[in-house]
Amino acid sequence: MRLRKMLGAFLRKFEKKTLVESFHDEMNPEIMFDVVDETNPLLPWRDIRRIIFQNGSSYVYSTIYLHKYRHDQPIYYAVHQLTHSYLPRLSRLKSALVLGCAGCSIPRFLALSAPKCKITGIEYSEKMIEIARKYFVNDPTIFRNFQLLHADAFSYIHGLSEKYHLLYVDLFLADKNHPQIFADDFLRDLDSVTAEESITIINLLNLSKSDATRYILRFVELFPAAYVFNERFHYYGVLIKTANPATLKRFEARAVKNLRMEERFISPNLNPR
Repeated sequence: MRLRKMLGAFLRKFEKKTLVESFHDEMNPEIMFDVVDETNPLLPWRDIRRIIFQNGSSYVYSTIYLHKYRHDQPIYYAVHQLTHSYLPRLSRLKSALVLGCAGCSIPRFLALSAPKCKITGIEYSEKMIEIARKYFVNDPTIFRNFQLLHADAFSYIHGLSEKYHLLYVDLFLADKNHPQIFADDFLRDLDSVTAEESITIINLLNLSKSDATRYILRFVELFPAAYVFNERFHYYGVLIKTANPATLKRFEARAVKNLRMEERFISPNLNPR
């Protein structure tokens, strides 16, 4: 233990934090964001780049590994685990839609894990898109099948005919869940744009367990399987479409190895237990 602490102290001497750029929030000029690199020449595979939300206190908005062979990214561990649990052979993923991209942590994870997947990212902030293209998705060898669009996510999916096999919802106003994710129209639109074999993951960062459960319950008539998962009191809603009970059984068995399943609502004819 003492040797480990000594090694850690030695390695930290070489750590370097570099402010890459600071920028204002478009909707609220009082809010600042910093793009920061954290690097160590002795541990280059752990080098990261962050977007940090600054509003009295710091909050990590987005983070990626700079090393192109690191597929899973430093944050959104639950999203990685849920995706791998549903798709053990993630490289076969065909299409994905990410609503709310910021520094494109999830698109990077998907682009590296499933290079043939068609990935569409929707971001409302023009400034975030500028920063993402400049510092986060600027490697064409990784992002050849990724398109980042400037659009309102709620308007974009309303009436959209395309269907996606993975949908990730990460919609916030500053550090709060966007209130429009609770609208009935948005619930119906999520149903409309998801394929018959698909997984939808919703980041419910600011909700309590009871609030997350009440929210996910609203989907049970639209999706045959709905869950609430807990990663250190950070809740995620998961919606799955499938006609195969074995798909749910496999997903649940894998997911609970890494995450706490708080609630599950399964259509009776698909219940894998």
